[in-house]
Amino acid sequence: MERNKVILLLTVVTLVFLFLYLLSPLLDGIVMGIVLAYVARPMHSRLKNFTGDVLSAFISTMVIAVPLFVFLFYGIFQGVSQLISILGNLQDYVIYLNTFISQLDPETAGIVKPLFDQFLAFINKSLGNIAVNMTTKFILFIMNFFISTIVCFYSILDGKRVADRIIGAVFTDESAKGFFDELDRTFTNLWFGNFVAALLIGIASIPYFLYFGVPYAPLLSGLMFLAALIPVFAEWMVILPVFVYLFFQEPIKALWFLGIGGVFLYIIPELVLRPYFVGYTSKVHPLVLMLSFIGGGLVAGVSGFFLTPMLAALLTAIYNYYTSTENRKKSQKSD
Repeated sequence: MERNKVILLLTVVTLVFLFLYLLSPLLDGIVMGIVLAYVARPMHSRLKNFTGDVLSAFISTMVIAVPLFVFLFYGIFQGVSQLISILGNLQDYVIYLNTFISQLDPETAGIVKPLFDQFLAFINKSLGNIAVNMTTKFILFIMNFFISTIVCFYSILDGKRVADRIIGAVFTDESAKGFFDELDRTFTNLWFGNFVAALLIGIASIPYFLYFGVPYAPLLSGLMFLAALIPVFAEWMVILPVFVYLFFQEPIKALWFLGIGGVFLYIIPELVLRPYFVGYTSKVHPLVLMLSFIGGGLVAGVSGFFLTPMLAALLTAIYNYYTSTENRKKSQKSD
């Protein structure tokens, strides 16, 4: 009998890992959908008493997903348009840069010119492969975005019920339910706090773009908000292209743009304010949270940005729950 249980357990574990392996190309979308569900759940909790579960889950998902969709795809459209414009005028930019290099002192120009020529040769040689790779990644990204929306909807609608059934089937101890409730609250506070921090970064970027006269300032602010949802690195995906755009017009202005943006929209928000704010809402230590975002992103990309902080939140929930349990036991004994 024990042997049959072991065989059954091994079979189930093997099937689970096989299932996860087959879903691995969609892992970014699945994880992002779960994160968005935690962001939308406070809204769902308030709406469901008036509209019912299904309609509330749909509205909550759309309130989160539609603005992301609009900002994201309009940003991609503008980015592609600008890229086509740059490629169409590439020869003019090359002439401009060669003129700029020729105006440098001979020693500096002798160092920069060969490097620039090598860079151009690399771009010309790799342009086809870059286009194919970017197209493949773009298609996978679009697929993951739609998957995240669907996962978000069903996570809001059925996630709690499914989780309660699994917990009830695996754990008979009543204290286990209390622990998973604590974990659920920690996850909700973690991702809702992260969402609010990203929203504040997006709002703060509006006067920044307007001051430097950057076109499409509202769009870029929306993209900053989207980028800030993935902490630590993603803001540079907006700031650096705008810096390059400004550099070809006014280099000094572009350097000021990069310096101010790097300090006030990256270093201070990402390394100081976000860890403390999200750490306060989720009770995860700010240092642990910051290292989780950085390490997870370096190891596993977008999925790592979200999974590693969730592991940190899991450890925090374990510590908080069992510490409070022990404190309650000690107070009961003392009474």
